[in-house]
Amino acid sequence: MHDLVSKDKFDRLPERYRQRARDIAFRVGEIDRLLQRCKPAAIRDAAIRLRGQLRPQPGIEITDFAEEFRQACADLPEWAISEATNDYLGGKVENHTGQFMPTCAEFAKHARSVVAPFLGERAGLRREAEKLFERAEDERRRAEIAVERARPGHREWVRNLARSVTAGAPQITGQPHGAHDPEMQARIDALKVKREPPPSKLDETSIVRGARR
Repeated sequence: MHDLVSKDKFDRLPERYRQRARDIAFRVGEIDRLLQRCKPAAIRDAAIRLRGQLRPQPGIEITDFAEEFRQACADLPEWAISEATNDYLGGKVENHTGQFMPTCAEFAKHARSVVAPFLGERAGLRREAEKLFERAEDERRRAEIAVERARPGHREWVRNLARSVTAGAPQITGQPHGAHDPEMQARIDALKVKREPPPSKLDETSIVRGARR
């Protein structure tokens, strides 16, 4: 239990979240037992079954294959090895011709695809367990806010708070970008650069000169 949710956090959880933590721990325990490593005898039996129905890979010594097969499947559960063997012998593996034995890597990859859904489920449950305390805290805060909002006079209290925050703030009136002091405004105007409009070149055009003639 406490490898998923630390004891100090578990003790502070509401009962509903504690029960969910227990359910998660139970299911994770089931998956862990399901994914326990097999015994070497199960790997040997799978190799014998494959060798009895399929032709060995060309140029591969059976003793070398047996050792590599054992290493490739050492961390897999017995039921996954058995299911992968059944899939190869039953012609259920895509791109396998059904004639030659699979390589060690091919067999291990297919067997891992069998257990992948359980690995994904366990990872998801562990993530959920890590978030249980955060979810409980969020729920507690939302409940406190709901109670506070239901309190008589809450809206009036919020309005008074808003007035107190904005009290004394300068009011923007008139021209927001101008100076309120006339003397300061005059100094600003004096510093402004007066730009003369550029001379018109209309008189230099041939049409105007022709009309004047």
